[in-house]
Amino acid sequence: MARERRGRAAERQQAERQQRLIYIGAGAVLGIAALLIAAGLFVTRYLPPRAHIVTVEEQSYDARAVVDRGIYLAFFEGGAASIADIARDTVDTILEEEALRRRGPDLVDAVTDADIERELNIDLGLIVEDPDPADGEDGASTASPTPEATATTEPTPEPTVDAQEFADALTGFLRNAGLDRDEYEAIIEARLYRERLREHFTDELGPSGPQIRLQRIRVSTQLAAETVIEDLEGGADFGELADEQSVAEEDGDAGEIGWTVPELQSDDVQAAIADLEAGQWSEPVVAGLFYEVYLVAEVAEDRAYEDAVTLPLVRQELDDWLEASIATLEVDRDLSADEETWINERVLADVTSRLGG
Repeated sequence: MARERRGRAAERQQAERQQRLIYIGAGAVLGIAALLIAAGLFVTRYLPPRAHIVTVEEQSYDARAVVDRGIYLAFFEGGAASIADIARDTVDTILEEEALRRRGPDLVDAVTDADIERELNIDLGLIVEDPDPADGEDGASTASPTPEATATTEPTPEPTVDAQEFADALTGFLRNAGLDRDEYEAIIEARLYRERLREHFTDELGPSGPQIRLQRIRVSTQLAAETVIEDLEGGADFGELADEQSVAEEDGDAGEIGWTVPELQSDDVQAAIADLEAGQWSEPVVAGLFYEVYLVAEVAEDRAYEDAVTLPLVRQELDDWLEASIATLEVDRDLSADEETWINERVLADVTSRLGG
């Protein structure tokens, strides 16, 4: 009996030890779970707003700053191409603006505090930038001033703005924009440099230059493209073939692209038309899922540029300048996938909320 009692006591002690171990183990698991939850909250709620995203020279931007900039872009500058691109496009915009402010003065007149203040007043609707009354709709003067008028004309003084009206308008605007004054003035400064650089590259381009007039036939298969070449060699009219067979809906009648310059075409198209004279057509060019044949319909050694040529050429020059200027800056870009998602979600949520969604 004594042996049995000692055995039962030992079994109870062993069971109690096992129970204590279970409690200790459960407590450890709960503790680890709590730590994981706390860490998750820290990562998703605390770290992202303060997480480093990009630094340009000495200027650093955290995730919260990128969100604020992304919200501004969405409401005032058209926003990103898609929801998935919000963070990346916003960081690209920040880099461009840094390059404009830091490298713009190397090529154009420096933006002054007075320039920024005037632009700020225009943005707030406190002053209006009226066109010259002598100008036509296209901005070109419709009348030549007489010498007397030229001698007596004085610059129109800037309108005065009431200080309290300015303060109230600025406060309301910045509240809606989610930016402080320094941030918004930095945006204005970059905008003014962008405008001055466009004017600079437009002046460099000049009013006219060599151009070609292109027509195009776009078909879906290589066999169809080869058949087009055979038909042309057999004497078929390019325009008629374009009207009958081309699937390039953006082209005009007879496959008309219009007057352009080779620089605005893809590298493959440039290579295909490089040595062509007026009246000659290219070999088929692969363009994505299609095949294209080009006709150089006319060649002009010096023709006035139309906006359809000037604007993309200037844009191309500005884009090249921005890319080269950013490359001269010390940039530390650190946008992780989690941070990108966090930024995209915050910008989308804010925009949706403001729109009443």
